[in-house]
Amino acid sequence: MTAFTSSPPSNFTWQNILKFVIAASCGVPSAIERSLDRANIQWYFSNSSLGFRKMAIPLDDLTAIFNELGDLEKEFAQVELDSLRRKQFSSQPLYSKRESLFRRIPDFWPTVFGSGPEEIRQSFSPDDLALIASIKSFSVDRYQIQSETEGEPRSLRFTFKFGPNEFIENTTLIKEFEHRADDDGPGSLVSKPVPIKWKGKKKDLTKGLLDAAVDVYNAEEALKLKNGDKVIDVVDREALWQYEKLREKIVQLDEDDDYQPSFFCWFGFRGAVDAGKSKKTNEDGEDEGDDDDIEGMLEVEIFPAGEELATTLAEDLWPDAMDYFMSAHSEETDFDDDEHEDEEDDDEAPELVLVQEDNARPRKKPRTG
Repeated sequence: MTAFTSSPPSNFTWQNILKFVIAASCGVPSAIERSLDRANIQWYFSNSSLGFRKMAIPLDDLTAIFNELGDLEKEFAQVELDSLRRKQFSSQPLYSKRESLFRRIPDFWPTVFGSGPEEIRQSFSPDDLALIASIKSFSVDRYQIQSETEGEPRSLRFTFKFGPNEFIENTTLIKEFEHRADDDGPGSLVSKPVPIKWKGKKKDLTKGLLDAAVDVYNAEEALKLKNGDKVIDVVDREALWQYEKLREKIVQLDEDDDYQPSFFCWFGFRGAVDAGKSKKTNEDGEDEGDDDDIEGMLEVEIFPAGEELATTLAEDLWPDAMDYFMSAHSEETDFDDDEHEDEEDDDEAPELVLVQEDNARPRKKPRTG
């Protein structure tokens, strides 16, 4: 049990100590600096019979070690990033050539999407399948790569090309995801909603959600232009009637047991977009802006798993498209073989039954006289 020999500082908090230990173990320098209350930590280490005191190492040295480890992790991450950039830059011409060959295979992409990763197939509603079947071409580009040594390789551009169908007038849909760096983590992907021109209200597979998401985005852009701001305050966003309309529509559909979200809501995904700080504070007078910004956007996010789906499309379905296509045809061949065997069994079964019936039927006595 930990024993303390003196009273803690007046501002002592266990949360501070815990944050320091977690940050140190993760090797996150910025987190260490933010959580490092020297009076708290020095008192804890000097009065605890456990903790880091057993290491017999000064606190300054320990902090320096973790800082260096954090910097080293950043260097590892940079090496991986540079490797990804070089690989994608060199592979892009090959992917372009591959895509031109895929276009010559009938129903290639509908087959791939239909047999692709489970995360993708689960995003399809039954009504989506007819439009998915009209996909003629699909491609993924790391569009911010400029050379082997320049450009962000984690930003993504998805291009869908459709053949004639009963749902949309668009022949091409392009959705871009921009990677935004984060001081405290790997960053995230953000995007803008992409409008789809439906062939009538009843043909809208998103039940109006995508149009409403586009309206919210356009209203925000108009407000930023009017105010001369680069970001919009979360309070101002929530005051927009378009925001409230979308929020109510999401709630309404969530309460509908028959509603199944559409894959095409993904074109309305936005992610952790830039926002001004909330003007709300808690009881202690502390700013709650970050949490409110995130929660506010989640309330009107029509495809919450948009980033995960984008990653699966880019890192799984796109590079392994041929494997998924061949897998689908392999399963189809196996099914046909099983069906053929069943048919043969069916042909033989009646004959066996007939034989059994003949043997089992009592013979009639011949007539006499």
